[in-house]
Amino acid sequence: MAIKDLALAYDGSTAAHSALEFAVQMAKKYEAEITGIHVYSPAKISEDFRRWISQDVLENIQETARLKVAEIEKEFRGQISALEFKGPVHWSVETGNPGIALARKGRFFDILLTGQFARAIRREQGALQPEELIHSIGKPLIIVPEGYKPREFKETAAVAWDGSRSAARALSDAMQILETKRKLDILVVEGKKSHEDPYAPLPAAEIITHLGRHGVTATEVRLEPGKRSPAEAVLEYCGEADPDVLVMGAFGRGKLGAMLFGSMTTKVLASMNVPVLVSH
Repeated sequence: MAIKDLALAYDGSTAAHSALEFAVQMAKKYEAEITGIHVYSPAKISEDFRRWISQDVLENIQETARLKVAEIEKEFRGQISALEFKGPVHWSVETGNPGIALARKGRFFDILLTGQFARAIRREQGALQPEELIHSIGKPLIIVPEGYKPREFKETAAVAWDGSRSAARALSDAMQILETKRKLDILVVEGKKSHEDPYAPLPAAEIITHLGRHGVTATEVRLEPGKRSPAEAVLEYCGEADPDVLVMGAFGRGKLGAMLFGSMTTKVLASMNVPVLVSH
């Protein structure tokens, strides 16, 4: 199934701007539509405090919020226009918890794109956590680094492969993209075993054969971490090879918002230097 509709989490931040540029580039390539999704969380006013606020004040608070959302939409459409995107563009405003709202809305699109979770990395209170979204959406999620400057697609990609269930799921979810690439590197970190499935078959030969049946030319690239962590080895590869996208699986269990992904996933998302497609 071809990529025909992209959703973009947009809040007007620098990270969202970078994600929008990448989304437009993808939409132009795949002739897809773009829907900007903004999640508005209404101010919580306790009943005790509400009794002391006049109706006029409450209405002013609501109007200020409405104008802010309208300004964000204007910024979104202005950036779309500046990037000379001529395809269909839509805008959707959701209310409630950002992670839940984005996950629910994102299920109706081929791919959801978002900027890097910079606020979560900085451990800011109330920040949207990547786990919350990735665990819930059930669709591929592309995270674009904050400040990333898209360039012409080289039609290359990379997959972080450890033979685990989550790696296989991510590869399958990315197939719509991988089938359009002229070159795909299967990254295998020497000495790394999957914490999710320590008995998973690590060799990439069989997955390369599978990809070949889909018309994808893939090559195994073995990374020697040395004194580096597996995440550092993958990030160094991405810095040098500069693939259009890195595909990797994410796993973890625990309370929402807790950084309980595998350490490699967590470190890559914190220091990413290329767009990363993740799925769970």
